This record gives sequence, structure tokens and C-alpha cells, in this order.
Amino acid sequence: MEAYVELAAEERASRRRKDAVLDAVGDDLAAAVAAAAEDAGVTVEVTGTSRDGTQQTLRARLDRAALVAAAAERLPDGFVVQHVNDDGTLTVQWDERASVPDSRHHAALLKAIVAEETEFDEDGLIAGVPTRAAVLARAIELGVPEDAAETGLARLERLDMVDIDDGRVYPDSNFSKR
Repeated sequence: MEAYVELAAEERASRRRKDAVLDAVGDDLAAAVAAAAEDAGVTVEVTGTSRDGTQQTLRARLDRAALVAAAAERLPDGFVVQHVNDDGTLTVQWDERASVPDSRHHAALLKAIVAEETEFDEDGLIAGVPTRAAVLARAIELGVPEDAAETGLARLERLDMVDIDDGRVYPDSNFSKR
């Protein structure tokens, strides 16, 4: 019984050290993403005006693709943005390698571009998707080399994350997989 008590105490101490390290890593990641969000900025658009003209409704929107590009430059080695959700939350993953391959960063960026450009109707059905050319052009604009963007988009299609049909890029069955 004494051995069990001793092991349980060691396990609790180890868990406290792990929690402290995870909290510190979380703080570092939050600071990196906050700086990336500041770099990426937001777009503000007028979505409505009252009949009498006394009220304007504005929507501030974070450019998810620009955020992923900025975060890729600021995250510590070994971390990659896995997914950016509609509500602006990010999933950042530790890759367990000394550095994350550029292809992982490119895939996250390409997914963010597709997500940003996909339009839904009031029923939640897809109403519009970007062209393949538009996705590649936006990726290049955000710093991905053209050949890497093309390779990355083809890889996302092989992984069933996107479907490219008739020159348009559709979210596929594994698109939101985290």
C-alpha cells in the first residue's frame, strides 16, 4: 500500500508539472496567434441600413486565409494551424517534429481559402464555391509558391478534403476533419 501511495503522489506531481507546461505553451500560442490576427486584420462591411437611415449594421470579419498565413510565420517550430472554424476559433496542432513541413502549412492555408470563399444559403446548403484558379491565386498572393499550391490542392483532393469539379473547388467529406 505504501508503494501505491508513493506512486499516486508522484503521478499527481507529474500531472501538475504537465499542466503548468501546457498552460505556458497555450499562452505562447495565444500570443503568436494574437500577433498574427493583428497582422491579418479584419474586414468590415455594411450589411444593412435601417429604412430611416439612422442605423447601420456592420459586420467585422476575420480573413481566415490571411490569419493562417500570418500564424504560420509566427507559430513556434513544430506547430501548425490545423483548422479555422466559422466562429474564428483555431485548432493549432503540435506536429511532434522539430519543424513542420511547408506542405502542412500550405494545406491549412488552402483549406482556409476554400472555407472563406464558400457561400451558403439560408438553409445551410452550399450556394457558391471558388474556382480552382481563384484558390491558387489567393494562395500565391499569401506567399505559397505556385507549384506548392497546385501540389497542395491536389493532395487535399486525394485526401477527400476538397472535390475539384468543372474548375470549382468544393468542400468534401473530410474537409472539417481536425
